Amino acid sequence: MKKKPIYKPFMKKLSNGVMILLVCVLVIVVTHTYIFIITPKTPPKPLMIDIKPGTSAWQISRELEEQGIITDKTMFMALAVITGKVKRLQAGSYVFEGRHYPFDIISILFKGRTLKYRITIPEGSTIYDVGAIVAETGLLSKADFVRIASSEDTTEFFGIDAPTMEGFLYPDTYYLAPHMTSLEVMAKMVSRFNDICPKDIKARCEELGMSLPEVITLASIIQKEAVNPSEKPVIASVFHNRLKQNMPLQSDPTAVYGIDGFRRKIMPEDLRRDSPYNTYRVQGLPPGPICSPDKMSIQAALWPARTSYLFFVSQGNGRHYFSRTYQEHNHAIRRSNGASR
Repeated sequence: MKKKPIYKPFMKKLSNGVMILLVCVLVIVVTHTYIFIITPKTPPKPLMIDIKPGTSAWQISRELEEQGIITDKTMFMALAVITGKVKRLQAGSYVFEGRHYPFDIISILFKGRTLKYRITIPEGSTIYDVGAIVAETGLLSKADFVRIASSEDTTEFFGIDAPTMEGFLYPDTYYLAPHMTSLEVMAKMVSRFNDICPKDIKARCEELGMSLPEVITLASIIQKEAVNPSEKPVIASVFHNRLKQNMPLQSDPTAVYGIDGFRRKIMPEDLRRDSPYNTYRVQGLPPGPICSPDKMSIQAALWPARTSYLFFVSQGNGRHYFSRTYQEHNHAIRRSNGASR
């Protein structure tokens, strides 16, 4: 009787084992791919990446993973290859925020949906000014932006204890993406505000016996009053000294806050305007900021110069006369009036 070769059963078992292993690997790969495809990734905050011309798809995949926009660079690269778009991902500056599926990101890069809007918010802008600047992009209307910025729901969303978002939309240059909402635009500005604030701001607020919104409110008044940045700490000292002595702040810009589009010279009748922000009529700080202060104004509000000044009046050249007494102040006013003739 002829014996069967022993290697045949062995090869058959080996073949079956390899087949089972390949099936297992295939199942794992398919499962991993499926989970990757159906799972959106949400970055912790809006992210901007700049893809330079000549950047390879693999480098783009690695950058997206490092920034937390995708979870797996290899899988993303494989999808780009499978979809035939691996060599057609476009360079440019992109913003990623909210929930995005991998195919969404490939589509964004393939279609070149880069940042299209660059806006600059000047120091001292109000929410009305910011709304007008954003509206110029066509993304949003000014009315909607101001309405949402004035909503208690919005201040609560951002954890800001103030009547509106006034003062917390930091003045800077921003890049906006298509289809952004008012909240998303504000989120970028609030994030920038948090970035520039001194790390010890809360401790310093406690030393001053003021809340953060009160400090920003004071900083916004300093921003509006100071023409020459070097005078900000001195102007801050005047307001701090007045607050300590329970004197009204009597800041002209507070009297006209809330008048959309106000551009003319402030007149005596404006100072009699009935408004909770008018520090000629109300004692202490107004209920909230009157504009977006810059970093120097915030620092001045936190660390004012040490002076005994209680008054200041414009010299007419961007600088001010500072006085300790009402008599000195009257003399400074006469000097100012003489200089303006």
